[in-house]
Amino acid sequence: MHAPTLSISAAPLETGELQTNIHQAMSDRLTGLIHVNFHLGKTLTLVTQHGHIRQIYIRNHRVPDLNWELPLRMYGGGSIEIRPMPMQALVFRKVILEGLDHIQRQPTGTPQLKAAFDLAERNTFPTLFHIQWASAEGFVLVPGRNIPLRRAVMLTPSGVGEGPAALDQIAAWQEPQCHVMAHRGDIKNQAWLEVHLNILLEWYCHKILTQYGQLTGAVMVRSLLHSLSVLAEKNGWNISTQNQQLTDTSIFLDAAEAGHAYREILLAIRSRIEPIIGSSLTLNLMRQSVDSTRDIYKIIQEAFGLIGEVQQ
Repeated sequence: MHAPTLSISAAPLETGELQTNIHQAMSDRLTGLIHVNFHLGKTLTLVTQHGHIRQIYIRNHRVPDLNWELPLRMYGGGSIEIRPMPMQALVFRKVILEGLDHIQRQPTGTPQLKAAFDLAERNTFPTLFHIQWASAEGFVLVPGRNIPLRRAVMLTPSGVGEGPAALDQIAAWQEPQCHVMAHRGDIKNQAWLEVHLNILLEWYCHKILTQYGQLTGAVMVRSLLHSLSVLAEKNGWNISTQNQQLTDTSIFLDAAEAGHAYREILLAIRSRIEPIIGSSLTLNLMRQSVDSTRDIYKIIQEAFGLIGEVQQ
């Protein structure tokens, strides 16, 4: 757990100075956001992972060309903000950045947050809560009905928390009042579509790995997760396999690339468990995973085919 350090230019910088600041952040292997406010009113946002540019935005629009120096030459000088943050927070930030609807900040009591998260579980769509206190910032993703997974990040002056620990920290934060923005899942938003796919991947993996572990034991699950880690490293995916489960916080160019990666992961799982438990049981695990999703998730599964044919 490392304290995030925020770098903001005290005064507007010329183009060359902006370039120097960004190159330094890249040399420092920044994982986080670089945000430039140009004098002309345009904004540039760079999403970085270990010193590599993963996504570029002009205002709230993705730019397919990852040449970040071109907008600097086009729009000139401006102010810069460099903010380290974990990959999960970057995934959430992209959703907020690409949002087209104006979300009102609602004043809320910190003790009421957990009830709001619980209520969002009844929705047929995911909800991203962006919570701001005077001294801290939190994100909580609630996938919605039938998918009891939650993802959370807490950013404080003393460090960064993720996962269940961050959820607990958010619910018990010492400042009694906060402001909350609740972003509703919208698949017209590319970042939201990627989040839907990510939820499906993690939910399918949760279902399959849990049942596979019941059939074969924890050692076999660890062996499977190790092979998936090797596959992820080979392809440059940011996958974690802690606590006998798989989570992914990769930054993809678009939903099509995410869908391709997730199909490959799920196909790898299928090909590795089938020789162990047989084709009939494997097919049954896959079918149960697909059948556990409803509404928008079912539509996305059918459109992207994350899990292939499961009919006998």
